[in-house]
Amino acid sequence: MLRSINNKVELLVELHKQMKEMQVSLNFAYEKIDRLESENKSLKATVDLLNNKTDALAKENKKTNETVLDIQSRSMRDNLIFSGIPENPSLDDPEALLKDFMISKLKLPPDTVDSVTFHRAHRLGGPKSKRPRSIIAKLEHHKHKNIIKSKARELKGSNFGINDQFPKEINDPRKILYPIMKQHRQNNKRAYRVVDKLYVDGQLYRSPLTTPWLF
Repeated sequence: MLRSINNKVELLVELHKQMKEMQVSLNFAYEKIDRLESENKSLKATVDLLNNKTDALAKENKKTNETVLDIQSRSMRDNLIFSGIPENPSLDDPEALLKDFMISKLKLPPDTVDSVTFHRAHRLGGPKSKRPRSIIAKLEHHKHKNIIKSKARELKGSNFGINDQFPKEINDPRKILYPIMKQHRQNNKRAYRVVDKLYVDGQLYRSPLTTPWLF
């Protein structure tokens, strides 16, 4: 019987020892969990800081791009692109061709055309075999640009065209909007483009699929 008691005591001692070891392990695990939670909070704070810096940089970059785009647009404010004017390989004087074009095609009075002056005028790109290269002209006076554009209706149904010059970031959306504008006009609606926006019956046209830059 004494032996049985001793065995039970030894068992209790062993169980107590194991419980103490388990408690030590649990304490170690709790400490590790606390440390991981602390590290996780620190990591989250770092990630949040990086995200804030990334957002700030993105906004700054967007603002810079918008500023550059605005400067580009302003520099092109007095520019017009004339398309369809035939080329003369032996003598291709863009300014003279434009003035003749204004008289013969736009029906502008010769004295008005004589007053039109250019900073410069030249063909765009390299020679093409199928159709003449467009001529880009930078006018010295903005009022002359408005006079020329007001006569663009004379070109309806012809192979000639007159367009404002815009940076690529604006011109690409305008190309997307053109067939949409044309379709609305065919439906007897008042549709017109203002830079990279389309207005239909006075309302801004917006669509996530066709005008994502407006969202």
